[in-house]
Amino acid sequence: MWSTISPRFGVRPDWRSAAVRGRWPGGLALLFVIGLGGSITLLAVSLIASMVGYDNTLGSELLERPLVDQFVLVALLAPVVEELVFRLPLAGRLRLGVLAATGAIGVLNFAGGDGPVIAVAAVFGIIVVASGVLWIQSLIVGVTRDAAENESAPTPPTWRDSAAGWWSSHPGWPVWCSIAAFGFVHLSNYDVNLSVAAIIVAPLVVSPQMWLGLMFTIARVRYGWWAGLALHAFHNLAVWGVTSSLSPSALP
Repeated sequence: MWSTISPRFGVRPDWRSAAVRGRWPGGLALLFVIGLGGSITLLAVSLIASMVGYDNTLGSELLERPLVDQFVLVALLAPVVEELVFRLPLAGRLRLGVLAATGAIGVLNFAGGDGPVIAVAAVFGIIVVASGVLWIQSLIVGVTRDAAENESAPTPPTWRDSAAGWWSSHPGWPVWCSIAAFGFVHLSNYDVNLSVAAIIVAPLVVSPQMWLGLMFTIARVRYGWWAGLALHAFHNLAVWGVTSSLSPSALP
């Protein structure tokens, strides 16, 4: 089981399914413990890094809401939206429709942000456009192939075919980019005094979220999207339940 849920997945990602699907309860439990422990450890790094100009506003804004609203946001809305946007497309087969849909959700959800959040929204916009171009080009080539079906000359692969091949052979880039984007959107939890130092330490400030993004990604790839969603929701609930003793910056 350890080889299935090991954080080493972050170094060399792959699209293999879990070795024994029946062990998902134990796997999720271990990922929960590893994720929570790692995020608490990295929280110290995050707090030190944030001293150069980051003021965490998430805790005060969250606690101003009614209790029911807090629960809905922490345990339902945030996990569902973030798992849809950042991890639903992470599978061995490239699905352009899913990629375009999740990209559109990302644009709608993050377009109102600023700084790094706007940059992430722009990336999602590029994903939507690129997915549409690949799909349209594959349709055009498909019509051309149908028109020339009696000809013996082979037809070249479509851009969609090439992209799907690259996606299957290079899982690292989709996984790494997803984890990085998941981390950087959480800079929206802060009011930032922009400076060179603030930009340099930004990855350290959101390092707890990046670590958790890795845990949620392992759960999604190994056990399915619903497993990643459940892990995300349980983690948020655990952190929300102990906000009196933990900094709210640990909340993804």
